[in-house]
This record gives sequence, C-alpha cells and structure tokens, in this order.
Amino acid sequence: MEILVGIFWLFAKLSLFSFGGGFVMVPPAIAEIEANHWATAAELTNTVAIATMAPGPVGVNLAVGLGYKVGGLPGAGAAFLGITLPTTVLVVFVALFFFKIYKHPLVSAAFYGLRPAITGIILYAAISLALENGILFAANDRILDSGINVIFNGWHFFEAKSLVITAVTFFLLAKNKLAPLVLILISGIIGIMVFSNSLL
Repeated sequence: MEILVGIFWLFAKLSLFSFGGGFVMVPPAIAEIEANHWATAAELTNTVAIATMAPGPVGVNLAVGLGYKVGGLPGAGAAFLGITLPTTVLVVFVALFFFKIYKHPLVSAAFYGLRPAITGIILYAAISLALENGILFAANDRILDSGINVIFNGWHFFEAKSLVITAVTFFLLAKNKLAPLVLILISGIIGIMVFSNSLL
C-alpha cells in the first residue's frame, strides 16, 4: 500500500509541475523511482519506449507504464489517478477564467518565456536518457557490451551505434515528418540486428 501511495503522489506532483508534455516528466520520474529502489533506469527507459509507441497522451501512457512496472495493475491504477486527477481539477478551474484573459499582453509575454524553457527541459530529458543508458559518458556498469564504445584514457565518451541511430532518427523526424511509432518500430528492428549477440 505504501508503494501505491508513493506512486500516486509521484505522478500527482509531476502532473502539476511538469510543463511541456510527457517527455518533460521523464527525468524526475526516473530519478525518484530509482531513489526509492523501485526499478532501475534501464528498465524504466524500456517502459518509456513502450509508452511512446502506444496511442494516446505520452504523459498518461508513461505514468501507467511506470506504475505497472513498479506496482503491477494496482500501481498502474495509482499512477493513472495521480497523473490525471490533479490536472483535471486544475484545468476545469483555470478554464473558468483563462479564456477571458489569454489575449492580455502580460499573459502572452509569459507564454513567450515558457516556450524556450520547455525546449530546454525536453533537451535535458533527452540528454539524461542518453547518460542513463550508456549512449553518452557511461559509467562502467552502464557501458553497452555489444556496442562500439569510444573510450579514451579510461573515459567512455559515446557508443557509436546508438549515436548513429539517434542522428538518423532525428533527421527522418525533421525531414520526412515520420510518425514516432514508425521510427520506434524501425529502431527496434535495427537494434535486434546490430545489438543482439546471438546474431554476431
């Protein structure tokens, strides 16, 4: 029961203070779940990938996926309530007066300030995932065994295969506007081909 309450409060806090979409809540969610020894960063990153592939809002998918990973079906339910209940109440409250003031110059200026901050938070989430999963500057226990790891003077700099997949994914997303689901499925197949020891 204690874990379920913890999961609920974790996602309730994230739902109220994570501005910018589901990916913004990834670093604090992983950090708190790791701090409580509920799961490892690698396990959680796999859950993030599945949540991104699933239809629907990434934030809700992510919460339900992480909640299920930590506490099974009850954990998924607690996470779902945590991520949806506070914001539902808040949105209803804000909607009562927001549309009367959203064209005010001060409100518009505030949103201009929020946009670059949200971009920075999402960039931080991407870099954090790369650091946690052996792509950049990995600790010894997180270096990918089947990767091409560039190590100089005892320092791990990056894993080459992962960076190539990252760069190609970014290019295809920017150039061809491919759906993230398609890119994730293709990347999964490529991962089987280039990282599976049984195929080497």
